[in-house]
Amino acid sequence: MINNSYYLGNSNLPTPNTTFEYTDKEIKELTRCAKSVEYFANNYFTIVTEDGKEIIHLYKAQKRVLKSLTTNRFVVFLSARQSGKTTLLCLYALWNVCFQPDQTILIVANKEATAISILRRIRMAYELLPNWLKPAVKEYGKTEVIFGNDSRIIVSTTTTTAAKGETVNVLLIEEAAAIPLNLIEDFWRSTIPTISASKKSKIFLVSTANGTDNKFYQIYNEATTNPDSEWHAEKMDWWDKPGRDEKWKKSMVKALGSETAF
Repeated sequence: MINNSYYLGNSNLPTPNTTFEYTDKEIKELTRCAKSVEYFANNYFTIVTEDGKEIIHLYKAQKRVLKSLTTNRFVVFLSARQSGKTTLLCLYALWNVCFQPDQTILIVANKEATAISILRRIRMAYELLPNWLKPAVKEYGKTEVIFGNDSRIIVSTTTTTAAKGETVNVLLIEEAAAIPLNLIEDFWRSTIPTISASKKSKIFLVSTANGTDNKFYQIYNEATTNPDSEWHAEKMDWWDKPGRDEKWKKSMVKALGSETAF
């Protein structure tokens, strides 16, 4: 470290004025992380578990979904509850802005508190990265973060003005099935044509199941039944998460009161 310049005095938030001397090992690690989101995750991405903060250990289904996010433009992802779907969104968003300049990631959720919570998790993971691995910080708010490479992450609720005037490279919609149909239809009409116009932009719809009267179900159903659909469908069932077996299911059914509730 040559210049001790940090955002708001936080030593985990280097600014564009902070300079580094990189070792050969660090340069190699930067290259490996930029090439592989899985390598970046398994070596540097921190999550909060029952045992505290630790580097994530991706399980098989998460690796499959993460690969789909990097190789497909339009992904509709159905997930069982508490399976780490939001973690994958946070991971992808952080990896993207760390190693791609001039990216705008828009994360939309059904509730403002949910959207802000997602960015909070991304900010925590960012702060716990080694300073030599991450881009500098220009702005660091609770609804928008702008980095020194001019990439940024914005969070919002589903409104027709969420992406107004923005050039969005990646749109992530969390708990899409929980967004009332009238709200997401208005958002869809005002936002999706602009984003889809780019040949490289990506759209990820992510949700747990919530009946059939919603936009998420419509798109997921199309993706799984229409071979010509431009959407790629992914699914993580409850048994995909390690440690969940029939014994676990029986205990959950008992705790929830019925098979239907489960």
